[in-house]
Amino acid sequence: MIDIHNHIIPGVDDGAKTVEIALDMVREAKRQGIKRLVLTPHLYEPDIMDGTKAWQEKIERGKDRLFDAIAKDGQGIDIEIEIAAEVRYQDWLDKIIDELDVLIGGKYLLLEFSFNFVPNRIEDIIYDLIKRNITPILAHPERIVPWQNEPGKVIELIRLGCLTQIDLGSVLGSLGRSSEKLAKILLDNEAVHLVGSDSHNLSSRPLYAKSGHAWLCDNYGQNLADKLLIENPERVVRGAELEIFIPYLEKQPDNWRDKVKQWLPFRGSPR
Repeated sequence: MIDIHNHIIPGVDDGAKTVEIALDMVREAKRQGIKRLVLTPHLYEPDIMDGTKAWQEKIERGKDRLFDAIAKDGQGIDIEIEIAAEVRYQDWLDKIIDELDVLIGGKYLLLEFSFNFVPNRIEDIIYDLIKRNITPILAHPERIVPWQNEPGKVIELIRLGCLTQIDLGSVLGSLGRSSEKLAKILLDNEAVHLVGSDSHNLSSRPLYAKSGHAWLCDNYGQNLADKLLIENPERVVRGAELEIFIPYLEKQPDNWRDKVKQWLPFRGSPR
């Protein structure tokens, strides 16, 4: 398996606080069957208020500490690791892309929005990225409150060319009922392209790779589980294209009697 979203680099964000915790997370990833980690530290607007160099240096220091610990580890951890970022949308997005190595596979941007607010001009933001031959991966859209209230907005962004990545904690019910509900709606309707651990530690925000893969196998079949945790992530880290199903969401019913049926399967056809 490949985990494309996690916060393992020590001491750089709200993820692993120490190199010991980070090393334990890498060991656990290996134990759960992860062969490749894409480390995605948060990149918020305050991180680059004084330019991008300070953030880059911070990430390099954390990476060097982690790689040094792995090299010295007596258990002989054999796992591929690369660095990207989870980038919160901000006005300096172009500057970040121009000056920092934040893309996965040289093509994909793990793009995060505020949990409570989505920009009114989000379609323009996506269009501008795609014009640059960058494919946005929407980080955990199931956790964004405006999209929980209007799932059709996620579908519109997929039509524009976005991919979606949901958190394994959402489908397993550890990130709230609203996140779990939207995650399953998106899964039911082929509107999920990748899953990730979004792991921050081994207690409250663990990796969930093994249990998440098992849950997907039980509920959606091994073909989809492998596609979301192995095949699609492997294509992303290579910078290859993905075959995307374009879902269709009908207008939501206004009559409360019809709302019990509101999550009918989306209709669409492969791109």
